Amino acid sequence: MSPARTLREYPNEAVAKLGQRFDSADGFIALTSEYNHGYPASLKNAMDYVFPEFRRKPMAFVGYGNVGGARAIEQLRMVSIEFEMAPLRHAVHILPDLMRPAMMAEEFTPALFESLNERLDILANDLVWWSKALKAARDAG
Repeated sequence: MSPARTLREYPNEAVAKLGQRFDSADGFIALTSEYNHGYPASLKNAMDYVFPEFRRKPMAFVGYGNVGGARAIEQLRMVSIEFEMAPLRHAVHILPDLMRPAMMAEEFTPALFESLNERLDILANDLVWWSKALKAARDAG
């Protein structure tokens, strides 16, 4: 039966823990790769095991892939609407010219991603604003 209908009736303890973690959050950042113009099935599967945990919460997006995960993010925005979420406009797109050097480096080097800081700040500020606003609305009933 659909998680939208069963409401927090989880098939096992691992999914219950995932649902509880999602439930405790006031907002989300989906970090996704893009494969064949879409997001990974593992992300969709994880989301499909829950539903009420996401309702009326914002979701921001960070993507990577050939076009910075843009097509995967576009699809996730539509899915998040079906989950009754508020998908946010500003996203961070990590293009191959940044991702390749990071993947080839022997050690993680944050400096490789400094050019994304301004976009990340915008995303984070929006997510905090929407998280507070929607939490207040959820708390008010």
